Order: sequence, then C-alpha cells, then structure tokens
Amino acid sequence: MKTYIKKQLANFILLIAIAVLINGCNGFFDPIEDQETGKDITLLILDMNFFSTRVTYKFIDAKEGFLITSPATISFSGKNATDIVTFGGEKNSEYNTSVGELELTIDPNVDISENNPFEFAVNANIEGYSTMSKGVQFRNTGIKTVEVHMSKLSDQNVENLDGESDGDTTFIFLNAPFSKGLKSATADAGSFNIVHSTTVSNIRKFRDRDSVLLFSSIAELMDSLAANPTNFISLSTSSFSDYSPWIDVLNIGGTSHSVIFHLLETGTLTGITVLGTPVGYMGGGVITSNASYTGTPSPDYFGFADLLGSSYFLSGTSKTHSTLASSYKLIKASDEDLCPTGTSITFESSVISSFSVTADVYDRQDPPELITTINFTGNFPEEITVENTPPIPVTLVFRDDNPSFKPIPDLEIENFCLGTPTVYIEPQDGFDEYQIVLKAYCPSDETFAFAPTYSGEFRIAESDDPWQGTSMIGGVVDLLGLPNQEYEYRLLWKNEHEYTSIWTEFNVDGSYSHVTDSRSITSKPLPDGRIQISVEHDFKQSVCDGMGWIN
Repeated sequence: MKTYIKKQLANFILLIAIAVLINGCNGFFDPIEDQETGKDITLLILDMNFFSTRVTYKFIDAKEGFLITSPATISFSGKNATDIVTFGGEKNSEYNTSVGELELTIDPNVDISENNPFEFAVNANIEGYSTMSKGVQFRNTGIKTVEVHMSKLSDQNVENLDGESDGDTTFIFLNAPFSKGLKSATADAGSFNIVHSTTVSNIRKFRDRDSVLLFSSIAELMDSLAANPTNFISLSTSSFSDYSPWIDVLNIGGTSHSVIFHLLETGTLTGITVLGTPVGYMGGGVITSNASYTGTPSPDYFGFADLLGSSYFLSGTSKTHSTLASSYKLIKASDEDLCPTGTSITFESSVISSFSVTADVYDRQDPPELITTINFTGNFPEEITVENTPPIPVTLVFRDDNPSFKPIPDLEIENFCLGTPTVYIEPQDGFDEYQIVLKAYCPSDETFAFAPTYSGEFRIAESDDPWQGTSMIGGVVDLLGLPNQEYEYRLLWKNEHEYTSIWTEFNVDGSYSHVTDSRSITSKPLPDGRIQISVEHDFKQSVCDGMGWIN
C-alpha cells in the first residue's frame, strides 16, 4: 500500500520532469515556476484523492450516546481486515485513540461492489467499557461512518444470584430479568429470559484461589449442602441490555449476510461463591446459560452469538461457561433479505456547502421500531446510495444536531430498496457561506504540504455546539458560519486532532482582520460573493513522515 502511494508521488514528479523537457523544446510553461512571478516553486502540495472510500469509526456510549474519550485499542478482523489502512498506507494490527473516533481508509487497489462486498469486523477494547465487535459489509465506495456502541461497566446491572437446588443435582440461579436495573424503550423489555445453572458434579471440580478443591468428595459436598441449603452457592453477574438495533453481519448457512440485528443483552459471569468461599478456578466444571424468548412474535433468529472473523455465528439458546469472567452476547435478528444497495437520496440546498447529517431509520409498525442509524456526508448537491436496506416502508428521522441548518423534515420512503427522493436542506437564518482552503505543512520538511481530501469538523470556539462534519476535497471545504465569530476547525489524524482557529470577521475589502495561531491566514472575496479563507497551518504530527514521502 505504501508502495502505491509512493508510485502516485513518483508519477506526479515524472509529469513535472516531462513538462520541463517539453518546455525546453517547445516553449511550454515550466510547471515548477510560478506563472505570475517567474520564481521557482519551492512547495509541493500533496493530496490523497486517490482513496475512493474514507471511513470514520465512532465509539459511542450505548446509554448516553456520547463519544467515548477513554484510551481505546481498535483492531480489525475478517476477509478484508488487512485492506484497511491509514492515509499513509500503513496496515497496522491495531490502532489507538482517546478521542472516541478513528479516520482510516481502504486500499484503493481493492474492488468494492454489490457482488464483491468489502467485509470486516471492527473490535473495540476501551478502558472502563465491555469489549464490543461489529460486522460490516460495504457494497459501494464513498464516505462511510461506522458506529460501535459500547456499555460502560458502571452502567451495567450487577446481581448476586442465589443458587436453588431442584431437589436433585442441579442448582438454578434465579434471575428475574429486567426486574432490576435500567431498561430503555429500545430494549425488548420482558421478552426474553436467561437462566444460569450448574450441577453437583460441576461444583465438585471447583477450586479456591489457591487451587485447592472445595470438596474432597461428592459425599462431603452433599453433607455441606444439607447443612446449609439456603446459602450454599451464589453467582455474581454483570449485564447490559440498553442497545439500539443496527445492521450487522450474521453467518447463515455458511454465508455472511447483513441483517437487522438487535443485541438484546451482553453479560459476564463475574464470580462464584460456595459457602462463602470465592471460586478461583473452575477446574473443568461449568456454568450453563439457557435463553428463551417470551415475547410474540418470535424472532427469525435468536440465541447466543460469537463473532468469528467478520460475522457473528449463532451457537444456540444454550451457552457453556468453563472459566471465570466468561461473557455472552444474546441477540435476535431478522431473516429479511436486505438489498445490497437501496434508495439513492439526493441532498440539495440553496447554498454552496458541505454537509453531514444523521438519520434514524424506523419501520412503519405501530409503534415504529428503530432499524438502524445512517450518516450522510458530502457536498451539495450530492446523491448518496444507502447500503444493506430492507425492502419495506421506512421513515428517516433526521437529527437536529447541525446548527448551520434548519430542522430537516422526516423523509418517508415506501420501499427502502428503491426510489430516488430528494432532501432539501435549508440554511439557518443569519448564516453566511465561506470557503476554506487549507495547506497543512509537514513539520519535518517545509517543501511539502498536505491539501487533504479528508473528513473534518467545525464549531464556534469554546461553545457547547455539536461538532459539524464536513467533507474536504483537495484542501478545500465549503461551509456555513455565523459572521463575526471565531470557529475551530479540526482534522483527526491518527489518534490526535489537528486544530486551527478561523474568524468570520473581515476588513471592508474582505481581507482577514485577526491574528492567527496558524502559520498564515488570508482572505478575499470570491466572484460569487462568498469569502475565501486561505489557511497555512503547521501540522503538529509528522504527517509526511508517516506517509513515506520524506526520507
């Protein structure tokens, strides 16, 4: 992959060399000479526009919905895991972030189509949260957002379940689901049950933390049980069931399918105590979890699931735990055949601007049920084709979290696999149009600068406004802003944000009127009446070193 990037740079330099030779023969212009001043050009502007698919990974608190800013380790698995790269072409076994998101791309040599989906799973391990994996299938190229929703350990429902004998050799750990803890309207409240159990023969194998058997024989165990049947054994669990549905990948009959997927509950068996003694090792003994669905209608797929590669595999409604701290995921999914690609939605506006809007997709049941959430990012006018969609009537409810735009009316689609509707987005009153032109200088060699084709975000400085997403192409981004305000614009590079401060206040002639913390900021009026703000910014990070452009 890095070889590919170097080839692109080499091709560009070769074109310059050829043009110089032609100039010597035919009097054509010199491409390394400024055509206005005649001076040699000493800065090479680099772009990454040969990446056709850019992906933002967001790691979101499942209960509160905010980006998780704890230290995170992210890895990828599955068929196309090694085709996920940095914008420098690096293929890493894992990535780190502490800002709640990652910006990565896909090797441009890899073909993506309906018949050749790009398949992988993203696996997130974040301090203070339960681990989570999400399967993904891309059916087309473009700007993508993948959200991974994770449960905070402190938000989980912690229970200590007493084991009751069935009168023979089995102990049932009584668990009345949802009688305690927080459940939201998105959870299938009361629609499933999980019962944990074990047997005398399994308990006989348990050992304490010094690896000593708790009982020397079955006879000793039964005598101890007879003497103290009420407080003989208990099981500690931690669980969470406040997940919203999303589109995930389920292996059905040996083939990976994108499905409407609802993670009903994640949980961990955190400890076992026998007659007050904590179990240190299970020693070959097991705890069994059995799940049943009690609601109607029954889901098409239901049971415990584990991710292998890039898709989840159902293991049935029974799961065996042979180690302490063993975890489980209980899911339900629909067998509705999803269309590889569906409705093509065109986003239009009266302004020249980038946009990034998010829509929650609901079916038309009574009451409506959430199916998934989709982010749309581009530049007006832009047509975006959705992927992995059910062939049913849906309603897209756009979130009102973009201060530059007025609230967007709901969009009703009769078949989410068909149609070409248009969404018209109105600018908010009082906002003006601006064009930002960015050159980000490489700190290790100032003859190189970066004009990124990249996702960015901006908001009024020191405000509580949500960050508004943008799509920058070749270092140029069009956006809406309030006049006479200081804005922050940021790009996520590797695991850090690069920030620059921009004012929308100008002199009478349109020139920039503020001191900048960047290398240089200038502005001028454009023929269409907008103000163009040109920013020269010194990257803090060694962006060009990571690209392999500088030896």
